[in-house]
Amino acid sequence: MRTLTRWLLNFVILRPNVTKYGSPPAPDEQEITLFGPGYGEAIAIHLGEGHWILVDSCIDPEENEPASQVYLKHCAVNPQQVRAIVASHWHDDHVKGISRLAASYPQAEFFLSDVLNTRESCAYLAAYSGLHTAGLTKGTKELHSVLTARGPGATITTLQRTLVSELSIGGRPVVVRAFSPTPQARAHSVAEFAQYLPTEEKEQFRDAVDLKPNVGAVVLHVDFGDDAMLLGADMEEFKNMGWSSIVNSSWCNKKTRASVYKVAHHGSETGHNDAVWSVLLKDKDKVTSCLTPFNRGSHRLPTEQDQARIRRLSGQAFISSGASKRPQMNSEEHKRLQDIGTNISVLNAGFGAVRIRRKVGASSWEHELFGDAKPL
Repeated sequence: MRTLTRWLLNFVILRPNVTKYGSPPAPDEQEITLFGPGYGEAIAIHLGEGHWILVDSCIDPEENEPASQVYLKHCAVNPQQVRAIVASHWHDDHVKGISRLAASYPQAEFFLSDVLNTRESCAYLAAYSGLHTAGLTKGTKELHSVLTARGPGATITTLQRTLVSELSIGGRPVVVRAFSPTPQARAHSVAEFAQYLPTEEKEQFRDAVDLKPNVGAVVLHVDFGDDAMLLGADMEEFKNMGWSSIVNSSWCNKKTRASVYKVAHHGSETGHNDAVWSVLLKDKDKVTSCLTPFNRGSHRLPTEQDQARIRRLSGQAFISSGASKRPQMNSEEHKRLQDIGTNISVLNAGFGAVRIRRKVGASSWEHELFGDAKPL
């Protein structure tokens, strides 16, 4: 009986999660909405007048669909209004469901890091895509599926200075540009991919390796002329090929300073660079920061130190979810379950969205929090 009880209690604890998004943006409103559970990140940007850009992808646990697609349905967005889809990099927590986005918005241009535009990277994606070994169905498969479905030449590879979108909203220019990766970061990443390619046709494939540090991610700058957003992806620092290559670039550091910052790499120390805050962003009291957590195995971001640093550097800061894997119950109840259950965790560890919105040309941004999102 005890064995059966243990089997029954080797379970997940469900927690209800109902996310409602309120009113969609008006044509004369611009916004960024950041979605994130404890493992995943997605961004939807309304440039104004019904023009949208989607960056990365994660799954809405309630709808079991890409979170940004759920949001666009809520906003009654016509698929033709999505101008671009950007995969900032290939890590699993940033591209889950992105192949579904690419299929749902076929007229949107698809951008991905030029790091993935090489023989080595294509071989890597194919090797770890799950086509040859059952069960490897992660970020590599998502991007390989997009590349296969769209065909040669149907994706736009991205380097520093790549133009993602340019249009006029309310008589004002709106320009989306890539601040990274640099050619040096591309070369470094290609060498990293090459190290993990199978050397023999019958070699046993392992799980795709999480190449570190991440210097090949696409950092985006959304320029509204009078203000801007900086989307830090998971950019890190390594031998002046990461953030240093951005902040030291006269082409990048002369662009409009941003008052909205999607903090890089879940707020971690490895994604931090002091000059980002002093060179690319506006004065501290004018900066609104937002980020998603990372909760995977023993790794949890942002740490308390990370949170304190971001709060100190921002006028206000928000996170999409607390993403605790510990069930919400008192210590005695939790211990009792641990005595009879071997793997107790929360299936839905928290999902939420941070929306930052303003009228075109307004001097300040308003924020709204949905689901498990909260102030940092």
